[in-house]
Amino acid sequence: MVSRAARPNKPEGDTHWARLKTPVDLPLRLGAWYRVVAPVTALEVVVSIQGTRVSVPRPYVELRATPPGEWTVVRNAKVRPERTPQGLRQAYIVCPGCRRRVELPATRLAEQLCPHCNETFPIAWDERPRKKP
Repeated sequence: MVSRAARPNKPEGDTHWARLKTPVDLPLRLGAWYRVVAPVTALEVVVSIQGTRVSVPRPYVELRATPPGEWTVVRNAKVRPERTPQGLRQAYIVCPGCRRRVELPATRLAEQLCPHCNETFPIAWDERPRKKP
């Protein structure tokens, strides 16, 4: 018999992407989207971080079925100063095409060209993680 906690919970439909809604002591960057790599349950979401599976308590994540199509703005990022360039320590944007981090533009641009994948996407300046699952 499968317990209710272990059964997949599908209120969001086919969920493939997750991000933190609140700061927690996990190796995820607040606001950054991660690929979901296991069925979502009432208790946890398993995401991939550079090929490593990380279990995240379900109440702390926002889920969506499609990958973001716009730059995600990540503010007050939890970073390792010794491994992170100065320009990315306070805030940065994440490319929806290649998932690479780029320094936050000095002005509020509508779109940004990614220097890594050479694609242009809109910037989701006003998007904030939803507070309720």
